[in-house]
Amino acid sequence: MDKKEGTLHHLQKGIIILSIIILVVILLLGLVAEVDRFIRVIWGVEKGVIWQKQELSGYLKKEVESLIYYYSKDHIVYPVAATIDPKSGKILSEVNGEIIDITANLKSIFNAEENTELKAIKYRINPHLYREDLEKITKVIGTYKTIITGRKERRENIRIAAEFINNQIILAGDIFSFNEVVGPRTKKRGFKEAPEIINGELSLGIGGGICQVSSTLFNALKADRFQIIERHTHSRDISYVPDGKDATVAWEYLDFKFKNNFAKPIIIKVEIVGNQLIIKILGSSELN
Repeated sequence: MDKKEGTLHHLQKGIIILSIIILVVILLLGLVAEVDRFIRVIWGVEKGVIWQKQELSGYLKKEVESLIYYYSKDHIVYPVAATIDPKSGKILSEVNGEIIDITANLKSIFNAEENTELKAIKYRINPHLYREDLEKITKVIGTYKTIITGRKERRENIRIAAEFINNQIILAGDIFSFNEVVGPRTKKRGFKEAPEIINGELSLGIGGGICQVSSTLFNALKADRFQIIERHTHSRDISYVPDGKDATVAWEYLDFKFKNNFAKPIIIKVEIVGNQLIIKILGSSELN
């Protein structure tokens, strides 16, 4: 056999071996497919079972579990607690949330008979506050009023701060922060330049006058009924509350904080009637 014939012989032999390998692979794949089909018939979802408009015939447990998991991620409805419209004072009803119950749906799908159409089983998530809870908060447990004086800029600052804290709901155990609720005192947010006390002297500052709101709130709380977390007095006496009964605030420096240590939420109500700033603290009618 010359060199050319030897090369041809080896090439033919290689083709035969490759063909045999391919044939074996095909047979093995076919066998694997048959085994897979057998497994799905025995342990998979029954034929014709549809869940959320998707046919799951022959799906195995891990596949169904994965499908439900990814479906549930896209169909979460988060609960929204009942609240109060800050401007109108109207109670806005809660919205219940819901999430897909993976375990219950998995069980339902694998227990389903042939040609059954299923809907997702959902688990309800309750909001932490319902409309009926807020409707019970009607009892005045503290009130205080002060007289508003001074230039129009000061009056405007008091009005803005009063609007921010009006209709605030403080849940049981929560801490109210005046600075967090009212926010930065800037011209962009509507606050004006007005007199304020700094180191015992009157100076002009953006938001001057809002300490009257925090001080009126402090007196409305009846401190013996609430836990005062942070309070600071002015560096000189002021006229709108008795000596030592004030609560000065300064953005990022001095805050007024208190804790609602009742077992139920409370609501802060603020109104300006003529030259009077009136703050009421409302509690549940169930409170003693």
